Amino acid sequence: FYFTRDWMRTVSVLIVGCPCALILATPTAMVAAIGGLARRGILVRGGGVLQEAARLDTLLFDKTGTVTEGRFEVVKLAPHGGSGHEGSEEELLRLAAAAERGSEHVLARVIVEAARERGVAGMEPESARVVPGRGAECVMQGRVVRAGSAAYLQEAGVITPQDALEEADRLGATAVLVAEEGRYVGAILLRDRIRAGVHAAVHELEELEISQIVMLTGDRRRAAEVIAREAGIASVESELLPEQKLERVRQWASQGKVVGMVGDGVNDAPALAAAHVGIAVKGASDITAEAAGVVYLGQSLDQLPKLIEVSRKAVAIVWQSILVFAIGVNVLAVALASTGRLGPLGAAFTHQIGSFLVMLNALRLLEVEDRGLGRVRRLVGAWASAGWLKLLGYRVKLWISRMEPRLWFLYLVEHRQKFYRPVAAAGLVYLLLSGFYVLQPNEIGVIERFGKKVLPHKEPGLHYKLFWPIETLTRVEARRVRVVEIGFRSVNAFTEEFEPAAYEWNVQHRSGRFQRRPEESLMLSGDQNMTELTAVVHYRLAKPEDFLFRHLDGEAVVRTASESVLQGVIASSPLDEALTVKRRAIEDRAKQELQERLRRYETGVEVLQVKLLDVHPSVEVVDAFRDVSGAYEEKNRLINEAEGYRNEQVALARGRAAASLRTAQGYSASRKARAAGDASRFTQFESAFRASPGTTETRLYLETMEQILPGKRKMIVDSTKGRRHLMLLEDGAELRAPAVGAGNAPVPITLEEDEKP
Repeated sequence: FYFTRDWMRTVSVLIVGCPCALILATPTAMVAAIGGLARRGILVRGGGVLQEAARLDTLLFDKTGTVTEGRFEVVKLAPHGGSGHEGSEEELLRLAAAAERGSEHVLARVIVEAARERGVAGMEPESARVVPGRGAECVMQGRVVRAGSAAYLQEAGVITPQDALEEADRLGATAVLVAEEGRYVGAILLRDRIRAGVHAAVHELEELEISQIVMLTGDRRRAAEVIAREAGIASVESELLPEQKLERVRQWASQGKVVGMVGDGVNDAPALAAAHVGIAVKGASDITAEAAGVVYLGQSLDQLPKLIEVSRKAVAIVWQSILVFAIGVNVLAVALASTGRLGPLGAAFTHQIGSFLVMLNALRLLEVEDRGLGRVRRLVGAWASAGWLKLLGYRVKLWISRMEPRLWFLYLVEHRQKFYRPVAAAGLVYLLLSGFYVLQPNEIGVIERFGKKVLPHKEPGLHYKLFWPIETLTRVEARRVRVVEIGFRSVNAFTEEFEPAAYEWNVQHRSGRFQRRPEESLMLSGDQNMTELTAVVHYRLAKPEDFLFRHLDGEAVVRTASESVLQGVIASSPLDEALTVKRRAIEDRAKQELQERLRRYETGVEVLQVKLLDVHPSVEVVDAFRDVSGAYEEKNRLINEAEGYRNEQVALARGRAAASLRTAQGYSASRKARAAGDASRFTQFESAFRASPGTTETRLYLETMEQILPGKRKMIVDSTKGRRHLMLLEDGAELRAPAVGAGNAPVPITLEEDEKP
C-alpha cells in the first residue's frame, strides 16, 4: 500500500501472506506420523519423540523380554555334588523357590512356578530381600538362602564352581545359582526364546544406517553372545546392573550420539527415561511404559524400523511443506498479488490451496504400505545411492590429492580483490539467513531488541528474527520441570567400586551418586530436636522473562528461598509430625510459603511440588535419639501397665462391693420377712388360744413335744398301780412290767424295731 496506494493489492498480499501453511506444516505431519505408527501398533507420546527418533544413530536392546520373548523354561537342574536329600533336585528347587518368592523378576516367577508344578513343598520364609540385577535371598529356619548370579553369591563369600556356568554358556541359558548358609547347593539353568522378527528388524535397522546396535544384558557374556548371534546383533555388553545400563546410555549420549533404548522390565525404566528415545515393547510394566516415549504393541519386532523410517519421513515432509508450500507458494503468491496479477479472491483460493496441499502432503504418512514392495524399493534405492556416493567420493579424493595448500593460499592472496564482493554478499546472505531459527517442542524464545524484550514469546516451530546485534535470541526450556535438591546432590559420574549397595539414612555416604550436603540438611525442629532433612522442589517457569532478566541467577534464588522456607517450616513443627501424620501438611505449607516468597521476588516461577524425601534425626545423635526413644517407650509401657492394673483393681473392688451390698440386702429382706411371719403366727396363735384355750394348749404341747422328743432317749411311765416302764432306745424298746406273784420286780420285755409305738 505504501508503494501502490492500491487497497486491492494490499488486501491480496495480506491474505496470501497469512502463515497458515507454515503453522500447519509441523503439527499435521507429526499427527499424521503418529496416526500412521499407531496403525502399525506403535504408540508415540508426541512430536518431540518423532524428531528425536529421526536423528537416532545408536540403538540399545535389552535382552530378556525384548530380544527374547521373556518366556523362560527350566532346561536343567544341576545340584552340586552330594547324594540323597541334600543334593537332590527337589531340595535345590525348594530352596530356590523360597529365595525367589518375594521377587517379581521373570526368572523368579518361572522358578516358583516350576516348583509348584513339580509339587515341591516349600516353606514360608521368615524374611526376604531382593537385590535388583543380582538376585534374592531369604531367611528360612534361621538359615540364609541366596539365589542369583555368580557375582552375587561370590560377594556373599560363596565359592561357585565353573562347571554349571560353562554348561549354561554352552546351552545359551541363564544360570541361577543357589546357596544355603554359605554352601553352594546347585544351579538352575533357564533358556529363553528369540522374539519373532528380531533378526529382520536388526537387518533393516542396519539398512537405515543405524551405526551402533548393541545388546545390553546382565547375563554372562558367552550366553549373551549365543542370543546375539541368533538375533544378528554384533555388539554385546554383558553382566550389567540396571544402573550400569543407565550409565552406558548417558555415556553414549555424552559422546554426541542420539541414543534409543528398547526394553520391557522395571529395571530398564531409568535407561528408557535417560535415552533420547525410550521404546517399551509389548509386555512391559506400567512403570516402563510411563518412562518410555514409545510403546511398541506388536509381538514381533519386524515393525520396529518403521518408527525410525516414518520419523525421518515426517521430518522430511515438514521441511518439504515449509519450503515448498508454506514459503515457496506464499512468496510466489505475494509477488503475483503485489503486481496485481492475483486479486483477493484468487489470493484466498491460493491461501487455502497452500494449506490444503500441506495437509495432503502430511497425510501420506498415514499410508501403511505393502511391506514386501517397500523393502524391494529400499534395497534398490540403497544400492543406487551407494553406487553414486562411492563414485562421488572417489572423485573428491582425487581432486584433493592434486591440490597443494601453499599454491592455493598464494592464489587467494593474489586475487583477493575478486573475493570482496562475493564474501560481502555471502556475509549479507548469512546475516539475513541467520535470523531463521527453530525452537524445539519444550522451548520458547525470548527476543531482545537492543536489550528490550519483545512480546509475545516465540512458540515452538520455525521463526525469524533480525540478525545480531539488533535482536538476540535466548532459548528457555519453559515447559521442562526443574528440580532443586535440598540436603543432597545426585551425581551422575561415579565408579562401581565406590557405589554402595544401599543408601541408609544412618550411614554417612561420602561416595556414590548420592552426595549429602550437611550444611543444607541439618535443621532444628520445633521441639528442639536436631533433624536431618532431604527434599526436592519441582518448579517450572511461568514467566521466563522474569526468571532471566530480574535475577542474576534464578536457580540460586529458588534454591536459597527453598532452603529458607524449609528451615522455617521445620523449625515451627515438632519432629514427630514431620515423621508421621503431618508430613503431607508440612509439604503443602512449604509449597504455599515458597510460592508466595518467589512471587514477592518476581522470579516468574510456579512451584509444582515440595516433597520431603527423608526426615530423620541427625546421624551424630542417632544413638542418643534411640536411647531417648527407648526410654520413652519404656515409660509408656509402665504407664500402660499401671493404668491396666488400676482399672482391673477398681473394677474388682466395685464388683466385690456390689456383691456384698446385694448379700446384705438379701439378708435384710429375709430377716424382715421371717420376723413378720413369726409375728403374724404368734398373733394367730393368740387368737386361736382365746377362742379355744384347752384345745389350743394341748395342740401346742403336742407340737412342742413333737419337736423336742425326736432324737432323745424316752421313758414312758404308767400311771396305774401296776405300772410299767416303756424305755424307747435307739436300737429298740425295753418294757419292764411288775412281777406276778413275788415282789414288784419288773420283767423286761424287748420290742423289735417294727413294734415300737
